[in-house]
Amino acid sequence: MNVRKINPEEIPLIHFSHEDVLRNREEKEERDHKLHKAVTLSNVEHEDVGIVLQLDTGEVIETYSILVDYADNFLVLKGGYFIPVWAIVDVEA
Repeated sequence: MNVRKINPEEIPLIHFSHEDVLRNREEKEERDHKLHKAVTLSNVEHEDVGIVLQLDTGEVIETYSILVDYADNFLVLKGGYFIPVWAIVDVEA
């Protein structure tokens, strides 16, 4: 899979799909578990976490940042950048 790397500052400039990129319940539960674990680790260790995202065009991108919070349907990165959970393909903590 060809993954383009971006800086977190670019997030406000990109467009995410309005549908979840993961299709089955097990994948969504695993993503939820990874996100909770990654936010906790990122807050304690102050280390960047890799987030793999899919855009509305189908392109897959990756960014690295400290995760601040995960609540409702959004992940908050350092700097106040919001990512919709339904656009997250994988979390690399």
